[in-house]
Amino acid sequence: MTSTLPFPAAAPQPVLIVGAGLAGLTAAHVLLAAGMPVRILEARDRVGGRTWAVPALPAKGENDLLDLGATWGWAHHPYLLQLLGELGIPSFRQPSAGATAYQTRQGVHRLAQPAGSAGYRRFAGGAAVLCRTLAGRLPAECLQLNTRVTQLRLLVPGQGVAVQVEQGVATHTYPAAAVVLALPPRLVAQCISFTPSLPAALQQTLREVPTWMSHAMKSVVVYEQPFWRAQGWSGFAVSQTGPLTEVHDASPAGGAPGALFGFFAAPHPLRAAPLAARRAAVLAQLELLFGAPAAAPLAYHEWDWARDPLTSGPGDEQPPRSVPLQGPALLRQPAWAGRLHWAGAETSVSEWGRLDGAVESGRYAAAQVLRQLTTG
Repeated sequence: MTSTLPFPAAAPQPVLIVGAGLAGLTAAHVLLAAGMPVRILEARDRVGGRTWAVPALPAKGENDLLDLGATWGWAHHPYLLQLLGELGIPSFRQPSAGATAYQTRQGVHRLAQPAGSAGYRRFAGGAAVLCRTLAGRLPAECLQLNTRVTQLRLLVPGQGVAVQVEQGVATHTYPAAAVVLALPPRLVAQCISFTPSLPAALQQTLREVPTWMSHAMKSVVVYEQPFWRAQGWSGFAVSQTGPLTEVHDASPAGGAPGALFGFFAAPHPLRAAPLAARRAAVLAQLELLFGAPAAAPLAYHEWDWARDPLTSGPGDEQPPRSVPLQGPALLRQPAWAGRLHWAGAETSVSEWGRLDGAVESGRYAAAQVLRQLTTG
């Protein structure tokens, strides 16, 4: 079934934002504050993009949420700190007191040095609380989930853009005054068609920008208490053997339940193994690092972002050979005579790939749209 869903004739066409992650929701926040009509289209059944937090103990509801996606901010992140202030969201220092565990093939070494995560900042409710709070402030009907954008078509001058989407088995087309693509650039190149085609240099840029976190896989293990602290461990570990290459104390600000999270090596054969095999290997490693209590968790969570088709595409499972300091200049410029704009942490000139970069890019894209639509 195909349909065209116009807005009321008296209403101006909205700006359509593709992606309800932190960049897209930030852009919407700025545009709505300026009086611009906005509609956000999100392919997932949730907001947040690569920020995603799950209940530590599902049976106890969402009292304690733990990050399976982006996690940290830092004191030198001005855009993130400004947003936290605007939303009234507190942050806390990630627990880091105690010894560092360093695992080699010869065993586990106890290092009396600060954890590598000293100074990292986290948020009650996980980093996903930023997106949930922004989404909660949206007007009714502004956000559409389970809506996958498949095609953009530039209309005759002055008519904006036609945005084709899939919602289940149905296909719809929405009109837009302008479009902000707040998705990983590679995903845009792989999943959305453009009429007319984008310039060759822009297409190449979209394909070449690495996707932040696309190769990452996180495991989170939940315990009744952070038992490692009583033994003088910080919960921070670095391993040469794996399967987790880096481990952190992921416990909530209140300290209970206790939680450890780690990054799986990329690539690692266990990532294609059954869940039970991964879980067993992770628990065996944590037992070696922090002792027998680590073998008896209350819950185990994991997510492989390389296998998430709404984040990653072919080739994204490999870590990038280098991490850019800033997004490409072409993705700071509008396309299609100012009707097509880019947002997302990969386009940022502040902290590329991080939460601060996502916020900066959303603000930048919104300001660009406002200039274009208010000055012609």
